Amino acid sequence: MPRRCAFGCKPSDVPMHRFPNLIKFPEIFQSWVSLVGGKLESTSDYEYYKDKRICDIHFTDKDRAGNNRICKESIPSLHIPGQLPDPKVLEQTSTSVQQTQSIQLNATEQLEDACTLHDKEISKHILFEHNYCITNNPRRFKGKASYNIVPLNAKIRQLRSTISRLRKKGQSFQTRLRNAEMLSKTVSFQNVTRNMTKSAQLFVQMQMQTLKKPKGRRFSNEEKVLSLSLYKKSPKCYALLNKYFTLPSAKTMKRLLYKIKISPGINTVIFQKIRKTMSGKPLSDRLCSLMFDEMSLTPHLQYDSHNDLLEGFATNNGKLFANHVLVFMVKGVKENYKQPIAYYFTNSLNKIQLKNIIKSIVKHAQEAGLVILNTVCDQSTVNVGAITELIKESRALFIKDNKEWRHDLIYLNGKSIIPIYDVPHLIKGIRNNLLNKDMLYSIENEEKLVKWEYFQKVYEADKSLGELRLLNKLTEEHINPEKINKMKVKTATQIFSHTVAVATEHLTARSLLQLECKNLIKITLLFDKLFDTLNGNTLHIPNGKIYKGPVKKYSPHHKMWQDAKIILKTIKFRILKKNGDKIRLIETSIPSVQNLIKTIEGMEAIWKNVNERYGFDALLTRNLNQDPIENFFGNIRSYGVRNIMPSTVGFVGAYKALLLNNYNSPHSSKANCEEDGNRCLQSLHFFLTEENKQDSNVPKEEIRISDNIFDQHKQIDAGQRNYVCGWVLKKCLENIVKSCKDCRQNLLDSGTNVNNEFIKRKEYGNKKWLCYPSQELEDCFSELQNITVKYLEKNCPRKNVKENILNLAECIIEYPFDCQIHKEKLKKYFVHQVVNILIYSWCRAINRILSGKISYVGDDETKTAAQLYYNKYKLWKNKK
Repeated sequence: MPRRCAFGCKPSDVPMHRFPNLIKFPEIFQSWVSLVGGKLESTSDYEYYKDKRICDIHFTDKDRAGNNRICKESIPSLHIPGQLPDPKVLEQTSTSVQQTQSIQLNATEQLEDACTLHDKEISKHILFEHNYCITNNPRRFKGKASYNIVPLNAKIRQLRSTISRLRKKGQSFQTRLRNAEMLSKTVSFQNVTRNMTKSAQLFVQMQMQTLKKPKGRRFSNEEKVLSLSLYKKSPKCYALLNKYFTLPSAKTMKRLLYKIKISPGINTVIFQKIRKTMSGKPLSDRLCSLMFDEMSLTPHLQYDSHNDLLEGFATNNGKLFANHVLVFMVKGVKENYKQPIAYYFTNSLNKIQLKNIIKSIVKHAQEAGLVILNTVCDQSTVNVGAITELIKESRALFIKDNKEWRHDLIYLNGKSIIPIYDVPHLIKGIRNNLLNKDMLYSIENEEKLVKWEYFQKVYEADKSLGELRLLNKLTEEHINPEKINKMKVKTATQIFSHTVAVATEHLTARSLLQLECKNLIKITLLFDKLFDTLNGNTLHIPNGKIYKGPVKKYSPHHKMWQDAKIILKTIKFRILKKNGDKIRLIETSIPSVQNLIKTIEGMEAIWKNVNERYGFDALLTRNLNQDPIENFFGNIRSYGVRNIMPSTVGFVGAYKALLLNNYNSPHSSKANCEEDGNRCLQSLHFFLTEENKQDSNVPKEEIRISDNIFDQHKQIDAGQRNYVCGWVLKKCLENIVKSCKDCRQNLLDSGTNVNNEFIKRKEYGNKKWLCYPSQELEDCFSELQNITVKYLEKNCPRKNVKENILNLAECIIEYPFDCQIHKEKLKKYFVHQVVNILIYSWCRAINRILSGKISYVGDDETKTAAQLYYNKYKLWKNKK
């Protein structure tokens, strides 16, 4: 039964309005109650009027807010019972009622006139107050209105339901997030999560959305980043967790990574953010070390349809497949931070290219407010060559300006940079040379000879002592050349250790070892002390090893470096060379020793610089080695799955994820360096919260069209072309055409195309689930395939791949789409699907060639290059 108006009006279709909320609007609620003649004396009175209604006729137009609603502070003011209107209002009301009565008389012809003038006026007034049929507009005759208004009423009801549904759906994410924040601020929630870590609190907040439908759950950026850390560590484990807990889907996190727009080379937006971070910081906090190193990659080609480019080619040479990535990182000398600032995909990088890259990186880093104190790298040929070229240019500049040249340094943009080499790699290089060469060195005017077999004899003598050994850490992996991992730093530093030197002296004193083995004692102690002085990471002296402490003004490091340089300059390596029946002894110096001397000199210059110019009273030398970038590579290799050689796409994904979650990845127990606790200087969170516009003006390349691009594709067709075309046609019918008879008649085969025999054979039980393209559509697909294949096989560009193919196709192909309704949509969808399939198929074939799964002989230049690459590196791959 419909509710009646509190004023006693007759029931009708006029909208009804609830009494205001008593808690939010108590004064308005009391005004409404007083107007209807009620009183609020007890709690039951409040409950009674809470469910009452007042009809819409008692409100003015100013009281309405749209959608048949009234304003929150509206008060009924029209046609209140017991109030006689003013003469003017009465006159207008009389006129309105007379018009309404005349309409009703014409319609029913049953109205009786039996009242006096005064009674008529009063009756008119009362009728107007309590009859919902009388509104501001004259009501029309029902017989004529039923035909037009009934459909409109249905439409109005439909629109009202749509408005209600959209209003509920339109509750913003900010509102839900605000509710969640309000819940998180409650006392009970704070008591539960008070002692939790930040990650645990985020995880608990995500579980509060369990009652919501999966599509209705919304996660903050912090929650997504936390989930991304779990997903990248182990996708299988994340899938298991997702079954039991409320977590974002994998697609959500992939979409999160896609928001981060970074590319190989210089990304100016990152340097701009670093500049903001560094602004206002003291000069000593901005001191940093620039390190760079390469990591091996698996050559892999992939098409990025969003950006319309081919990924997997080298940055330094677009015709070569990328098999390494060169990463530049800055590490704070005083502050505990590290930040990858750029990366380059490389293949056969030469020293001139590396020199130019270093110049560009240093320029942008200095403009961002960083003060580069030194560079650190390993002693690969390209790295040493690039550093040497930079030193030569700086020396020539000093001589030109008549300045004194004291020691090797790099002078860029008016700033001096001291080059040093990574000490753990230098120690490893010396050990590797000692495996097949004999070492000669002079100490206290006495020349000594050291052979690798001396270390083997020490190991055998120690092993003969039984279970309790002096050198319990040494194994066959340290001593046997066939079992030694030559890239492992740990096995090298444990050989050149204080323990080995002491054990050798003890065993020779007891005549358990030959006296000639004593020659390795002093050189072993020298390398042990040098490694401690150049790799110190603590402000106190641990276990009495004075050289592991920090470098200070009067610390023993300085005298140690002076004595070590004298001995290192005497080191030579002797190797036996056979020339027929003759055997020659050749003495030579190795780069590892020479670079170690340069590193010691560079460390002395660094200490003088930071002590005199920046006021340092202590220096931790481990802040100047390559451990941070080595750990970063280890995190990338272990992200998701254990992959020692990721592809370019895999590297970029791990690179973004690590910078999002502040290098949140565990340190491997078998890593090639010590764990560092450095934080991220500038994360990539700003990509998620700010709109960073990328340069959309990609330079256009000239489209080279070969003469045979207009020829028909000569590849033998056994039905595979029509089968793929039928698959694309099925997608077109499902998404674009649907039930259009003209399109179906034009695109589907009527049984005359003989090239559809393979599709018929693919059917299961003659059910005809597959699509059979018409002859016209087959010809269109063939022409599009011909253009795409010819374009890709000759000088394929890396950018705007699909765009160039579509431009060519638009000039050459006449499309068989005649339906005026679906013509443009169908053409666009069909062409994009076909080109995507052909490009992905082409990339898949190249990757199979690169991995050796298939071989290739043909005219495609990129596939030929892939075959040559595999032939060149297959032996190295088999060794891996």
